[in-house]
Amino acid sequence: MSPVSNDPFPLSDADIHEQLFHNLFREYEQKLYVFVVRVLRSEELARDIIQDVFLKLWTMRDQLPHMENVNGYVYRMAENRVYDYLRAAATQERARKELWNRLQGAEGEPTDSRVEGREYAEVIQRAINQLPPQRKLIYLMNRQEGMKYKEIASELNISPHTVRNQLSEAFQQVGSYVRSHFTSLFYFLLFFLPG
Repeated sequence: MSPVSNDPFPLSDADIHEQLFHNLFREYEQKLYVFVVRVLRSEELARDIIQDVFLKLWTMRDQLPHMENVNGYVYRMAENRVYDYLRAAATQERARKELWNRLQGAEGEPTDSRVEGREYAEVIQRAINQLPPQRKLIYLMNRQEGMKYKEIASELNISPHTVRNQLSEAFQQVGSYVRSHFTSLFYFLLFFLPG
């Protein structure tokens, strides 16, 4: 897999590794993208996962010439990233549902816990209400209506990148507000898991 050159100045190992990486990127980017989109049914998530895979490959580009089965390795990396995403999403959803059930006041639950849960929900709602109008709208479309970045971007006629940035800022603002009003990080983390 090493490039051949008639140049009187031979390429350094670093140049060869970089060239191998670029060849690998050109060969596999679209193939991996199609593979991940087929599994996750999300172009945005596929782009993120493919970016992670190639970032990891870039950090280990000096090992590329020594790999026996590059094809298998690249696909295995993509599969592992997909599994990591699916595991994290399932864990977050279970934690959210468990907390929601607790906050709804299950039978026999002490009144203090229900009151505390309502207080947390109120603080979070106050934090959301303090967001700038467009950021609040984007946050609510994502968190309450379950819309994906691309759907929000299409509906609001903005780029998915803007949606991502606005949500990131919203999470930071809401998190900061909640942390400043409560010392119990446990409830905050369970209620406010990003997803």
